[in-house]
Amino acid sequence: MVEEDISKELKRYHNVERLEDVRVIRDRQTKASRGFGFLRFPNIEDSKAFVERNYPMIYLYGNCSSNNDDQAAKVRIAYSRERDDRSRGEKAEGEWTCKICTFVNFSGRTKCHRCQTPQIDMATFNQAAAAKPQYMNSGDSDVSPNGAPSQFLVIRNLEPTVTEDLLAKGVAKLYKPSRRSSPPAATAPKKNNAKVASTTGDANLGAKEGSLRRILLVRDRRNNESWRYGFAEFATIEDAQAALTRYNSFEKFTISSKPVTADYIHAGVFVPVFNTSEETQRYTFSPLGNTATKLAYWDQEAWASELVISTGSPKLGSAAGEGQIRSAADQAAAAAENEGLLKPGKEADARVKKRKAEANAVAKQKKTAPAHLQFWSNRHAELHGVKPDISTENGHESKELSEVKDEVNGSDALPQTYANLAKKCCYLCSRQFKTEAEVNQHERVSDLHQNNLKNADLVAKAQSKMAKAGIPSTVVSEDSSEYRDRAKERRAAFGADKKISLPLKKSATQPEEETKDEPAPAPSKGASLLGKMGWSAGEGLGAQGTGMTAPIATDMYVQGVGLGAQGGKIGDASEEAERNTKGGYGEFLERTKDKAKERFERMA
Repeated sequence: MVEEDISKELKRYHNVERLEDVRVIRDRQTKASRGFGFLRFPNIEDSKAFVERNYPMIYLYGNCSSNNDDQAAKVRIAYSRERDDRSRGEKAEGEWTCKICTFVNFSGRTKCHRCQTPQIDMATFNQAAAAKPQYMNSGDSDVSPNGAPSQFLVIRNLEPTVTEDLLAKGVAKLYKPSRRSSPPAATAPKKNNAKVASTTGDANLGAKEGSLRRILLVRDRRNNESWRYGFAEFATIEDAQAALTRYNSFEKFTISSKPVTADYIHAGVFVPVFNTSEETQRYTFSPLGNTATKLAYWDQEAWASELVISTGSPKLGSAAGEGQIRSAADQAAAAAENEGLLKPGKEADARVKKRKAEANAVAKQKKTAPAHLQFWSNRHAELHGVKPDISTENGHESKELSEVKDEVNGSDALPQTYANLAKKCCYLCSRQFKTEAEVNQHERVSDLHQNNLKNADLVAKAQSKMAKAGIPSTVVSEDSSEYRDRAKERRAAFGADKKISLPLKKSATQPEEETKDEPAPAPSKGASLLGKMGWSAGEGLGAQGTGMTAPIATDMYVQGVGLGAQGGKIGDASEEAERNTKGGYGEFLERTKDKAKERFERMA
C-alpha cells in the first residue's frame, strides 16, 4: 500500500478533504514498509475532527475491491509529537536514552525501540565494571620465549566450562596410541587433490602412556572461575617433548570441541612460597617428591587448582645425571636452595636413592607370562618330562598362579562317584532321580552329598552296594597334577573296543593276479547293441571279422591344443567328468601324482 492509495481511500470513504501530506515510513535499504506512517493536516482543528470521528482505528482496504473487514488492514490512529520535541534535549519523566544507539525511549519501554537492546541499570553496570579486573591473564606470558623444553606444558584457549578432569582427558590424547586402540585405515575413495583434515595425529608419536603426573587449572581467587588455561606436568622432559611433538602433528587439536594451543613454560611460572597462612595454604602446592617446598602461581589474583593423575616417581633421562632438575617446579626449588632461602634436607638424597633402586628393580625384573598361561606351560613340561618352572621373580609361586592351579587341579581330579546311571540313583544318599543329568547335578552341587562323603559308614555302605551292582570304583591319585591315561582306565573298566580295519590303498608293487578277481565292467551301449547282432568281445568288426577290435577311446584334451601336441591330452573323458562332478580332494591328489609320474617318465 502506497501513499497515493491511502490518500484516495481517506478522501473517498472517510471524508477527508483537506489533507496536506501522507507519508509511509520505509526501510532505507530494502524500501519495505515498516508498518506505520503520518498524516499532515493544514491545522489542528482538522486533525482533531478526524481523530474524534475515527478513533481508535480505521480500516484500509488498499487495492481490494471488496469491503469485507476481514480482508482490510486495521490501522491504529493517535496524535504524534512534533519533530522539534526530539531536538530540544528535554526528556519527560521516566524517559531513558539507549547507550547503544542514543535513541530516547518512553518510560514504559524495557527495550530500545530502535536497536532492541534491553534497558541497562547504570548502578548495576557501574558496580560490575568496578568489580571486573582491568587486566585478564590469558597464559600468553607463561610461554617459554626461546622454546626451551620443560616438564610442564601450558594449555590455552580452553572453554570456561572445562574442569580439571576434562583437561586431563584432553591431554591424555597426547599419549602414543597403542596398536590395539589404533583406528582402522579408511577405505572410502578419495577425490584427486583433496585435502584431508588430520584429527588423529601421527600414530608413531606421543608421550608414554601413564606419563602424565598432574593437571593444574588456573582459577580466580575471588570467584573460583576458570581463567581458560592450565598446565600439564609430565614425568620427564622427554615425555613432554613427545607430547608436544604429537600435538604439532594434529592439524587441529581440540578439548571439549574447541581448538587449543600447547607450549612449554618458562622457569618463573611457579614461585616458592616461604610464609604460608591458613588463607593462602589452599593456593599453594608441592613438587612431586618434595613436600617440604611450597609453590604458587606467580599471579596473585589467581591460583593453580591441582589434580594428581599419577604419583609414580619420574624415570631418569638418558644423559641427564642423578642431580638433574626434572621440572620447572624443581628448578624454582633448587634456585631457592642455592640462594639460601631453603635448607636442603635429606629428601633430595632420598629421592635420588629411590630412583636408583627403582631403576635397578626394573632392570632385574623378569618378564613372566600370565598365571593361566604359565600353568598350562608347566603342564606341557610335565607331560614331556621337563621340570616345570613355576617360580616368579622372587622365587615363590605367585598368588594368581596358585589359585589357577588349584582351580584346574580341582576340575581335573575325578572324585569317587556313587551313582548308578542305569538306575538313575545315588547309593551314597539313597535317592532316586528321573534323569542322568539330575544324578550328575546332585553329585556336583548337593550339600547332602558333600556331607555324606565325610561319613565313613555311609561311604562303606555305598561302596558295597556298587560292588554288588558291578560298578567299578574310581580311584583318585594322591598327586592329581600327574598325567592320567583315562583311555586306559576306560578300556580296563569296560573292555577294549573292537578294532576297525580300514581298507589300505593298493600299491603299485602288488602283483597283477590280485586284480583278476575284480568284476568285469558293464558293457557300454554300443557293445550291447553289437552283442544283439552276434558280435562278442575280442572279435573284429565287419563281416569277415577283420576290423578294429578295440573301442574308440574317449579322451579329453586341453582346450585350444591340437591333436598330437605334447601335454595336450588330459585323460579319459568319463573319468575327468566324474572328477569334476565330485570335486574330491583325494581325486585331486591322484591326478597330481599321475601328472608328476608322467613328467618323470618323459624325462627318463
